Amino acid sequence: MPSVPARPLHHIGYWVDDLEEAAWRAHRDLGVGPFAHAPHISFRTFVMAGRDPGEAVVFDHSAAFAAWGPIVVELGQVHEIDDALAAAYGIRPGAVSHVSWLAPDLGAERERLAEAGCTFINSAETGPVSVEWLTGGRLFDHPIEVHRDSDFMRGMHDRLAAHARAWDGDGIFVPMA
Repeated sequence: MPSVPARPLHHIGYWVDDLEEAAWRAHRDLGVGPFAHAPHISFRTFVMAGRDPGEAVVFDHSAAFAAWGPIVVELGQVHEIDDALAAAYGIRPGAVSHVSWLAPDLGAERERLAEAGCTFINSAETGPVSVEWLTGGRLFDHPIEVHRDSDFMRGMHDRLAAHARAWDGDGIFVPMA
């Protein structure tokens, strides 16, 4: 099998039951914070494998992001989700939800990952973010999230690290920029 081209890790995500409690725990135990908070994320488009492109898929979740050393950590709390999507994502609080990297062409990256047995779960767009989720195939026991490479995504760590340098310790959440 041809190897899948290496991509540097952009972030790692974890499912949590309570976003604020998990963020404070990450700060206490790992020294991570503050977290940029994105409550009840809405999507301009969301297409799920096996569904018609216009078919509505329920995925109400909030996320929080912080710089953790050289990468970003994402905490995700699901409020309501389609059963098939929940199964595909393997949602279990405390578990890794995904690893993520950037790629210039999402379709080409999907084809490369297919060589490792990764299959399409969904694509989504919101604001400046365009993303695809795939199963971990032979690579991981959890999904992979591939973001279209963009200035917004490349600058995310620096923005979060700047929040950490300026943080006075008051409140664990800062607005998502």
